[in-house]
Amino acid sequence: MKIPSAYRSGYEKARALNPELAAKYVEHTTVGDPEADDVVDALASFDQREAHRFIQAGMEQDSKALADTPLALREFFERIETPPPWFDPDSVHAGCRAFHEYSDLFIPAFFVVTLQNAATLISKAFYMTGRVKTTHGLRRIRQNTRHFIEIMLPGALERHGEGWKLSVRIRLVHAQVRRLLRATGNWDEAEFGVPLSAAHMALSSANFSATMLWQAERLGARPGAESRASFMQIWRYASWLIGSPEPLLFEGDESRTAELHRIATACEPPPGDESAVIANALVNAVPQVAGVVDPVEQRKMALHVFRVSRALLGNEVADRLRFPRQRTAGLLAWLRWKRGILGVAHRLAPRMAGHWRGNNFAFLLDASMIPDLSYRLPDRLEAEKTSPW
Repeated sequence: MKIPSAYRSGYEKARALNPELAAKYVEHTTVGDPEADDVVDALASFDQREAHRFIQAGMEQDSKALADTPLALREFFERIETPPPWFDPDSVHAGCRAFHEYSDLFIPAFFVVTLQNAATLISKAFYMTGRVKTTHGLRRIRQNTRHFIEIMLPGALERHGEGWKLSVRIRLVHAQVRRLLRATGNWDEAEFGVPLSAAHMALSSANFSATMLWQAERLGARPGAESRASFMQIWRYASWLIGSPEPLLFEGDESRTAELHRIATACEPPPGDESAVIANALVNAVPQVAGVVDPVEQRKMALHVFRVSRALLGNEVADRLRFPRQRTAGLLAWLRWKRGILGVAHRLAPRMAGHWRGNNFAFLLDASMIPDLSYRLPDRLEAEKTSPW
């Protein structure tokens, strides 16, 4: 097995914990997404507008327009048209309800696992695009939040649902970024593996499912067994659409997926400069996403996000990400107590609870609004040079 040099030290540590899973993870660092990669290669000879028209035809099942598209794109959509046999559309309902009951906790948990992804070599690929370091970073946060909210709506993962389309869009964007990175000649696969590799897709899937449930629980969420299993199935299918390798989705089993997070994190090299730049940019963009305009209030909110993130990530990771040093002792317990009191108040006044949840969800929708979200792919690697997408 060829092990990219950046993973060798971590692999030896992970192998002592779970040799089979460590080997499987590192093996996938040298694999991309052959099906999606074939699509973007086939679209490379077309300009961005024409490629967008082709992808739009596939998303909307426009058979007339699809007839003019490259064969690789038609075959790609044919393969994913029908859900795999294991996906039951009715299985998502309990997970959707849990998200809406605890949306105020799942959103910060979602943000923290995004930081956990940034603490891996995933960050190196996005750092090289410059997208998070610039004004484009705000748009990316909105895009990610929009995708999360969409897949948590009933019916969103059905063929014509926005959650389905946005998941496939992410897959094609990743393939395009991978192609553009390779074209620069500046990515050393012998050292870092394939950019945005299959291993990284699997780790992201684990973080957005099992790890997010754990982080939301640490903040005070209390989803039941049915809701947890449903939440895992939602992300299992969304991850399959995004291109995560099915052998590393573990049938949506929460404990096995959590083990992948543990072993994959051990395999990854420690967070470096790219991780720190991206993580700090993400935190500092949160006040803008929340619509806070006063500079003093922006700084106050950012410091609060840094503090909660440090409490959830742990001091070792937070220090490597160069987060400001802050006391976090008792913070999570206080947040859980505060959420528990709120839950009691809502049970005593269900009408108030409904109003509060409605307002909270409206805020999330507002934070994720992107009026011109489309299926365009970046036509340049550097964020400041690419056409709008």
